[in-house]
Amino acid sequence: MQRGLVMSVMLALSVGFALQVMVYEHAYLYGENQLMEHIQLAILFIVAAVFFLKSSKKAWQPLASVIPALRLLALMAAALCFSFIVREMSVKTTQIEWLIFIVDGQGFKLLMLLVWLPLLIMAYQHRAQYISIVKQGLFSATSLYLAAAATLLLGGGLFDKEIIVVEYFRFYEELLEMNGYGLMLIAALHFQRDMLRVVCNQCQGEVDVKCYEVLNLQRV
Repeated sequence: MQRGLVMSVMLALSVGFALQVMVYEHAYLYGENQLMEHIQLAILFIVAAVFFLKSSKKAWQPLASVIPALRLLALMAAALCFSFIVREMSVKTTQIEWLIFIVDGQGFKLLMLLVWLPLLIMAYQHRAQYISIVKQGLFSATSLYLAAAATLLLGGGLFDKEIIVVEYFRFYEELLEMNGYGLMLIAALHFQRDMLRVVCNQCQGEVDVKCYEVLNLQRV
């Protein structure tokens, strides 16, 4: 149900923007700090919030033995969204020097280092569980939607770097990015159920029962 709702909203947005840009020539919609970018940021904030909520211990209560690895996956996904949010922000017109330094200047690299270094250290500490879960969840709905999102974002990058230049190529860039972030939202909604299913397939006894009790309550 949630997946269908997100897909419907993304389709409506895509068709609506296509009509406004290609038929009514409202090119400003895909410019810097315009509506399409604002929608992208809104989607990313929602995705980041969903993943961050899934990083709590309560979300994985039946699986105490693998909680650190599962929380880490959720935190890394939230951090990825945060990285995209910072990248998508257009702050040059604000004339706020410290903000421009962090978002568009050398401060961005330092900020990413501060965000990702602790996560990578934790990933190394729990690497056995982390790698096992990732391998077993490789063909889960979460992974497939993330792969599809990555494909759209890479496609948008081709237009962004002007490797492909056609009429409305900037619009296509923003359209692909917006839908890519929409697919990330669907992946986030699938995440807990998919990871529970992956781990439950290895569980036995009482823990297994608890896992499937939680799974039965999860519907996407």
